[in-house]
This record gives sequence, structure tokens and C-alpha cells, in this order.
Amino acid sequence: MNRKDMIQMITVIAVLVVGFFLAQRFLFPAPKAPPVSNAPGNEAPSNQPPANTAEPPKVTDTTPSTQVTSKPTAADEARGFKPISRDKAAVHKLANEYLTAEISERGAVLQRLVYVDADGKPVYLHTPDNPEDPPEKALELIRPLDEAPDLSPLALVLDKNDLWRNTSRWELDESAPKPDKGSSLTFRFPPRSNGSESDGTVIYKTITLLPGSYRLDISVRVENQGDTAVDKVLGLWGPVGMTNDSARNSAEHTRVALYASTESKRFVQFEDAPPVRSIPSEVKDINEELAEEGLETFEWVDARKLDDVDQEDRFLVVHGFRTQYFLAFIAADPENRDQRWSGQVLPLKNTDQHSALSLVAPKLTVPARESASINMRFYAGPREKKLLEAAWMANPPADEDIKIQWNELATSGFFDVIAAPLIWLLGLLTRLVGPGFAIILLTLIVRFALSPLSYRGQKSMATYTAKMKIVKPKLDAIKEKYEGRKDQQSQLKMLTETRAAMKEQNVGMLPLGGCLPMLIQLPIFIGLYRAFGNAFFLRQAEFLWIHDLSLPDATIPFSTYIGEGWLSFLAHNGWLTINLLPILWIVLSVLQFKLQPKPDDPQQAAMQKNMAFIFPLMGLMFYGFASGFSFYFIISSLYSIAESKLVKHSLIKQGVIPDPKLKPKVDDATKPDYHGAS
Repeated sequence: MNRKDMIQMITVIAVLVVGFFLAQRFLFPAPKAPPVSNAPGNEAPSNQPPANTAEPPKVTDTTPSTQVTSKPTAADEARGFKPISRDKAAVHKLANEYLTAEISERGAVLQRLVYVDADGKPVYLHTPDNPEDPPEKALELIRPLDEAPDLSPLALVLDKNDLWRNTSRWELDESAPKPDKGSSLTFRFPPRSNGSESDGTVIYKTITLLPGSYRLDISVRVENQGDTAVDKVLGLWGPVGMTNDSARNSAEHTRVALYASTESKRFVQFEDAPPVRSIPSEVKDINEELAEEGLETFEWVDARKLDDVDQEDRFLVVHGFRTQYFLAFIAADPENRDQRWSGQVLPLKNTDQHSALSLVAPKLTVPARESASINMRFYAGPREKKLLEAAWMANPPADEDIKIQWNELATSGFFDVIAAPLIWLLGLLTRLVGPGFAIILLTLIVRFALSPLSYRGQKSMATYTAKMKIVKPKLDAIKEKYEGRKDQQSQLKMLTETRAAMKEQNVGMLPLGGCLPMLIQLPIFIGLYRAFGNAFFLRQAEFLWIHDLSLPDATIPFSTYIGEGWLSFLAHNGWLTINLLPILWIVLSVLQFKLQPKPDDPQQAAMQKNMAFIFPLMGLMFYGFASGFSFYFIISSLYSIAESKLVKHSLIKQGVIPDPKLKPKVDDATKPDYHGAS
């Protein structure tokens, strides 16, 4: 690659990088802090932690009580500890425009969350395991689990009586005040007929569903009816039994943990949160290390241990799970961010698809004859930044500019700076022309933007090939000269003469001019892959004969279940279907390869021959991927074929490569014998 081409290519790269940065900066700006109201009760919290802020609770203070198996005594039952089965407990519903939450009086927990609006109409449908089947029933994001019969979201974390408390009946308090917006339910334990707990306390749990939101607000209030102050360490269990919609074994099904800092007042997302299926093994490894150190172990581990967080100023504020398209998490009240919260991770037995997570507040002191409370939030909705921003609704301190909030949980990882603008553009095009044509237009836009790189690469390779034709006889002569001489001095001389011969024609030892543009396009390719994988609006979007662009096309109505064997990469959730789009992509890729000019250099020819196997292998790798992704590659291949023709025509006009239509004249000296025959 000559200097001019290098400068032009670097300029194109710089323009692309700056373009992506500006798109991230101005199209996706950090949400502005809402104005802080001066109304009573809404003052901006201080940046300094209170003088009496409790230290993070010890693990023994919040040991999950799922290990308690003994039955309550008669005295315990008199105080309300009377475990009942799920089917015998009354269920109350909270519903808005997006979802319906079923709250059971058994533990005052979130028993079920389904995407059905207040009128009973489905909002989001469940994605079937078999891509051939159309979606029919409403998506149930949270459901009861057989593997955790006594554990549900919003169950209380308090003491060794949690197992009884979370499976006993909580009394619905009809006299509790109602919110100005939305609907709420308030439960009391123990019920009034059972008085108070042994320490004279009564616990109230209020669950509020806001209108037009995927957020539940939870307030846990402890009322001390005794004559002495009591200390409580309160927490709640987060999502348990979250449905991994779309792909059951997807690497996107991960645990998410968001930490805050008392020093920087910034949230820090941990990208390396393990996939759900690997949590049991990670917890086991941590407990083995603790056992080797002579420390006590449990079936669960502290969140900080799992995330390897050793900074004293870091504390947990969000704990939950993320699938390809949905999020469910329990979060500390962002209005009071100086409190040091903690959490636990509990793998569920007999399954590697589900685990339980908790979030626990610092120690709470409740004076005699008074009450104190903690506030938490629960989000269960699409993995979209705008919806997470809308659910945040927090007033930051007046002297603090919060740059990162819940919307960071929707990011696509390291390549989000590329994927986010592409998702935005794809969404805009979808609203204009529909999802299928939006993919086609996005492909053309991306490929057109990358055309300068592609052109430079093809021109550089053509120039390299033409120069190699000139220098090849000299290289062959050098090789023949040193044939059979394997000593170090001879090999060094051969290398020196080879370099000198190539330098004469300004030819590099390696054709980096053709390879470098391809390598530069790799991050954009990964960004596109992330964009298609995280574009929520492509979920169950129809185009032509395809009923879901986020699933394999399953064009021919045939499917068979092959499970999770060595061929599972060809299937979706174990179902093997006949997908024509990736097959068409392979055919177009082979055709594109056949149309490429064959190099004279044996080394290049061998390299090109090896490259011919890459596209079919990629087609097999992506056979079970989303049909929208296959559409991108089909349009991209058609574009490449047309682009190659145009570039070839341009290079012929510039004289870089010879015109194959013009046959070279044969001199008399080089004519074969039969030319001179009479």
C-alpha cells in the first residue's frame, strides 16, 4: 500500500470513528438530571454519608434461611408462622398498560408477572422453542419454580424465620393509604389477630405498580410496638424463575450486578457477570476456596465474592438477570444512594438455568414505639435504554451530575459505541419502511459507508498482483540460485536479494493493503451482530414468509428435535429446521469467490483457495442464527458482487489491471512453431 492510499484509508477510519463517537454523544446523550423539587420530603440527599451509617452487614446477618427445615412450634404458630401451600393462598393483581403482576398473600411475594394489560390483552408474546411455531400465548417473565417452591421474588430477607415468614399468610391491609398514581397493595405480618413478632415488631410490605411503567416500588416498613429499640437487617429476594425467552442456552442470559461508590458517586457495571448456567460452578469454586481457608461456607455466596469486589467504597445497588431482550432486577432506592447495600447469590438445586439473588439494606435501627422503612424498586421489562431511563425517575443530589444510570444495564458490551447508533438507525428505518426493508436499507448504508475501504483494498490487491507478475521471474531466479543451500549465510543472502527485488517494484513482503481494510471492518461486523441481537423491535417482527426476524427462517415446514448434542449449533433451542437464508448466503459467497480474479502467485493462490472454505463454514456457524442477520449477509453479498464488478471496471480504466477483452499481440519471436507453418 503506497503512502497516498494509506493516508486516505486512515482518513476514512478516522471519519468513521468520529462519526460513531458523535452519534453516541449527541444521539444518545446521558439523560439530564430532573429538577430537584424543594417540596418537603423531596430534599436532595447529602453527598456525605450519615454519621451513623452502619457498616455493611456481615454475611451471617443475612444468611438465607432456606436451610431451615424444622416446623414452627405452637408458640410460633400463635405469632402467625403457619406455612401454607401456594394453591391455598389468595392472589391479588396489579395491572397497567404493559403488565399484570400477581401478588400472593403467601409471603406477600410476586408470584407471577405476565405481559397482559389491564384489559387482558397480550402485550408481548412468548417465543416458542421451535422456530417453525408462531407465537401464541402471552409472555410470562416471572413464574413459580418447582425447583424453588418456597422462594419467590420480593420474599423477605431478615432472619432464620424467613422460611416460615415467606410461606405464611400475610394480611392484606385495606386501610393503608393509596398512592396518587398507580395501584398498590399493602400486607402486614403477623396478621392483626396474631399480634406482633416476639421482639414486638410488625412488618408492612407495600407493593406499588406505576402507570405506564415496567417498575414496581416496594416499601418495607418495620413498626416497633415494644419499649426498646430493635435493629433489623432487611432485604428482598430479586427475580426467581425468570423466563429466558428466545434462546434458552444463550450467553445473553446472565446475572447483572451494578455497584455504586461512596467516593465517585458513580455506578460501575460489571460486564463479566457469569452466565446463569455457570453460576453453580462458580459458587462451588468460591466455597471450596473458603473451605481451604477454614472459613464457613453456605449454599450461597456474597455478591462481592462472586464479582471479586475488594474496594471498600463499593456497594451493590442493582441485582438481577438479563436475557437477550428482557431485564428483571431488584434495585436500591436511587434517591438515597449513600446507603451501603449488599447481596447474595443462591444457585437453585436440580437446575443450572435458574438462580436466586437478593439485595440487602444496611442495618436499620427502629426506636421504641416508632417505625422505620427501606425502599426498593423492581424492574421487569424490555432491555431498552429509553424504557430503563423512564423507569429510573430519580432526583440526583443537586451537586452531582450522574452520568450512568440503569440504562447501562441495556448496553451491548465493549462494542456498544458501534452497536447503539446502528440500533438507533435500524429502529428509525423500521418505523419508516418496516423491519425487513429496514435491514436491507441498513445493509446498503453500511456497505456504502465502507466502500472507500473496500475499494482501497481491492485496488491495493490488484496493484500487488500486477507488480508480482513483474517481480516473479526475478524471485524464481533467486530461489533457483540458492536452491539446495540451507546454511544460514546463504538463506540470509537470499532474503536480502528477495527484499531488494521486491523493493525495486515497491512491493511489500505481505499484501497488507488488501488485508488491513478487512480487519478494520471486523469491529463493525461485531457491532452489527450485537445490533441485530439486541434490537428489541426485531423480536417477533414479520417479513415476507418469516414470522420472526429474531429466529431462524424455518422456510420449509419441517423440524426435528436434536437436543444439545454436537450438532446443536445448527439448531435453535434443540430444534433443527430447514433454513434457506443461510444456504442462499453460502451459495452467494461461493459465487462471489468464483468471480474473483485468480492470482498468478502460487502463495496467493493457495491463500485464496483456503479462504474459499471460510464462507461455507461461517454459513454453517450462523445456520441457527436470526433470519434478520442472514438477510444482512445476503444483501451484503449481492452488494459485494456488484461492487467488485464496478471496482474492476474502474481499475481497468485506470490501467491498474489489464482489460481481459483486449488480447495481447503475439510477437514473431514468441510465436509457437505452428504460427510459421505454411
